[in-house]
Amino acid sequence: MKIILSKLPESGWWRSGVPKYKDNPAMKKGQVPITNLLIKERDDLIKSIKKEGYEVIELDFPKQLDDKKPKHDFVFIRDPFISNQDGKAIILRAGEPARRIENQIVKKLLEQLQVNICEMPNKPGWRADGGEFFYCANNKVLFSGLQRNTRKGVDFVAEELNVNEVILLKGKGFHLDTFFTPALNKNGQIVALIVCEKILDSQSKKILSNYANDNNIPVYTIPESDALGTREQTGKFAVNALPLPGVLFRSDYFSNPVIDNQLNNLGIKIKITPTSQFQLSGGSVHCITNEL
Repeated sequence: MKIILSKLPESGWWRSGVPKYKDNPAMKKGQVPITNLLIKERDDLIKSIKKEGYEVIELDFPKQLDDKKPKHDFVFIRDPFISNQDGKAIILRAGEPARRIENQIVKKLLEQLQVNICEMPNKPGWRADGGEFFYCANNKVLFSGLQRNTRKGVDFVAEELNVNEVILLKGKGFHLDTFFTPALNKNGQIVALIVCEKILDSQSKKILSNYANDNNIPVYTIPESDALGTREQTGKFAVNALPLPGVLFRSDYFSNPVIDNQLNNLGIKIKITPTSQFQLSGGSVHCITNEL
């Protein structure tokens, strides 16, 4: 498995200030990331991933998204596509219409890598963002949010990935990865689920609980401060993680240290790599990486 990241735009990331999307309370409108710290955090994440034995591929930031009216969300390379982690990429159709150009651009970039491409139909009602998914290949299960995703979008992805089960989790977070992550053992099997239940609706809590009980998987509950946070106070995005076999890359520790102790007991290595400057635009480790 390879890990994809986007390079930063030549003009600097949001040098005129971070914009604001209505459904993303974590975005710090008008704030300008500290370039040197942004670069360091990105470099440290890449080094951490490579240290665990993974090849990192850095895509050039598209020039057409770095013009007089820049669209810098491409840095969150998670969203435009999802892969089967074995050479096939599904190009998605962004929930935010302004970001659909990213889907078309990433398709061309992945084609250059000789990736097998499948594309979601460009039809009304078909929407999906990579940040709304966690695909656990060895379990053949797809976790999906339903904020920027639609059922048609989820069903298309599930069919193309040939999964055995889809777990739909609806919550107040704009993406699933703002309040949920699985953790995988060295064999790539799910051994823990981490979630901010306060963000989930009641039906989704039951769905997640039933799945965990049926598969004998522990569920660790975190507060909003470890997730997206609230409109009054942004969270620290500790749950926004890249789960790879035997390791969980995150930007911060959980408030309750017992959770990380339990994950260690399950054979999960915790790798903390801060993303404070990326979080100004509402994203963290899961958002700025993607599996291929």
